[in-house]
Amino acid sequence: MLDTFPQPDPIAAEHSRRLTALIRAEIQAQGGWLAFDRFMELALYAPGLGYYSAGNVKLGPAGDFTTAPETSPLFGRALAAQLIELLAPLDSPVVLEIGAGTGMLAKAILDTLAASATPPPAYWILELSADLKSRQQRLLEPYAPCVRWLDSLPDAPFEGVVLANEVADALPVTVFVKDGTTARPLGVRCQDDEFAWAPGCADDPLEAAVAGLEAKLGGALPSGFRSELCLRLGPWIQSLAAPLARGAVLLVDYGLVRREYYHAARAGGTLVCHYRHRAHGDPFLRPGLQDISAWVDFSACADAGFAAGLDVAGFTTQAQFLLASGVADMLSAFAGRERILQAQALKTLTLPGEMGERFKVMQLSRGLPGGLPGRDFRDRL
Repeated sequence: MLDTFPQPDPIAAEHSRRLTALIRAEIQAQGGWLAFDRFMELALYAPGLGYYSAGNVKLGPAGDFTTAPETSPLFGRALAAQLIELLAPLDSPVVLEIGAGTGMLAKAILDTLAASATPPPAYWILELSADLKSRQQRLLEPYAPCVRWLDSLPDAPFEGVVLANEVADALPVTVFVKDGTTARPLGVRCQDDEFAWAPGCADDPLEAAVAGLEAKLGGALPSGFRSELCLRLGPWIQSLAAPLARGAVLLVDYGLVRREYYHAARAGGTLVCHYRHRAHGDPFLRPGLQDISAWVDFSACADAGFAAGLDVAGFTTQAQFLLASGVADMLSAFAGRERILQAQALKTLTLPGEMGERFKVMQLSRGLPGGLPGRDFRDRL
């Protein structure tokens, strides 16, 4: 596979070698086998070396993938319309964006709020990547008075909206395979100076988690079935909900409901990696230089929200959300060639074969009325 991918420059290659050495040392320290969620955590977030904590370019033509805010400002304008409704009843509203990418989503939202004469809320950004934070600061400089960067989630209660666009998919996942009636973890070992998949020993917490999953599915997964569980999803949503006195959590990501996620047609799981705009399934390729993610189980998000004291106020597809928010009418703000380009981008955002059906929008609320525009799919959760 390496022969068909663009070669990294010497600096990037050395960066990957350093992270690889760090992971190898941890595998050795763990007796020769490392749980995959720990491998993924190191590959993405190891201080100074992980994909999201280092300074390499990630988004856009020079990066590895493109998100909806990079595709068109129409995405941010539609989200801004929803934010206007959610923030209106609040006295001192805050928007807290988790992982703001290049800042394009924040800019589209703030531009839209300014054009609507809506008083700008405090806009907080929690960003782990030094490169992305620097890009955000340059792009959002006109809004400097209301934008603030955080190093961690706030401790003090606040009212507002927590916005997480393509964040949950990057939470480290546990990979498992059914061996008869037993669920075994799949992890990582070193083989011929490379990383390779390796089964682990029986794990009681994993067994319990898979048994709980099968109970919700209404039947056992077949032997040989391989997939993922994001055991960190519940604690993560709890951490987002904890300081939220009143408001909502908006999740936008590619994902499925539980019965589709663990359907027999997906017996190989949903793990996907991106390197230089090439999607593939090898998480061991050039550690630190590629994104690693898994599709989001939105049924698990709903369960986690409920456990955190939040109401599942809405769940729909990205296409339904955007079209019901009036993005087609928003095209009138563009003229000439730019209008043609934005119309093409809108197709990418809404068509079933593109981002329209794969991406979902979920609103988890506390103390706020109303839900999401578009067809309500909560009955599928």
